[in-house]
Amino acid sequence: MGFFKRFTRPRANLQLTTEKTEFTLGEDLKGNVGVKSEEEFGIEEIMVSLMCVESIKKTVGYHRTNVHASKPRKSTMSLPDMPGLEGDEDEECEEKDSEYWEREEAWDQTSLHRECLKVCTGIHVGVGFTKEFPFVFKLPAIGRETYHSVDKNVRWVISATMRIKGRRHMTTGFEILVARPATSSKEIIREVVLIPCTYCGGLMPQTSTFCPNCGARRKV
Repeated sequence: MGFFKRFTRPRANLQLTTEKTEFTLGEDLKGNVGVKSEEEFGIEEIMVSLMCVESIKKTVGYHRTNVHASKPRKSTMSLPDMPGLEGDEDEECEEKDSEYWEREEAWDQTSLHRECLKVCTGIHVGVGFTKEFPFVFKLPAIGRETYHSVDKNVRWVISATMRIKGRRHMTTGFEILVARPATSSKEIIREVVLIPCTYCGGLMPQTSTFCPNCGARRKV
């Protein structure tokens, strides 16, 4: 029975939760990994991973050769001679190779960000064990936001993996949405009116009490 246990997962539940599913770059991503067990086993470690992957669709062409019969054998019935036709009408056409190009689409993936946290290591659990392990990730302020299109995607995925001593490991995860922080485009524009100084003639702001050039008090 011990040998077959290596290929089975324990009767346990691994749950990954976050405070929300939509975040902004530069924000703290907080959550918990919950473990509930219905049998006794040993946990080697529990890892939480945060990944950002960019996928770009590309068209890949490859060469292929196909062998087939070009034409069926002609009929042996006598036909009137036709000018401009050459060759033996009763000769069987030989098989020949036909070469062509086929195209297929493939996704090219690039890892833009990857971070791992170890939230638990080296514990033994029994029947009825229940516990949550908290974690915090700092989303990069200069990272890429979530993006989906026909030929290009940027995805953020968070996952948890529980490695179990002598048993198959357990994994769970889901995708989160990451956006850029909102920026304010409002600008305050103040118009400054300049007036000539009564004493020196230099320009001074209308709201100034003293002339910045000669220091004289502005006449009202």
